[in-house]
Amino acid sequence: MPDTERTDGEKREEPSGATLSVEEWIELMNKHDPLEQYAKKRKEKRREERDCDYM
Repeated sequence: MPDTERTDGEKREEPSGATLSVEEWIELMNKHDPLEQYAKKRKEKRREERDCDYM
């Protein structure tokens, strides 16, 4: 996607016009979803704590 500069000086990517599959769209939305990211971090933290308990 080409970068363009907006009038306020902020750069943003212009859409390329390509469509996404449903799976790609869901993955993209989850990447930017704060609750999904929070849940993922909690799962990782629990897994680390559980692994440390076994050592």
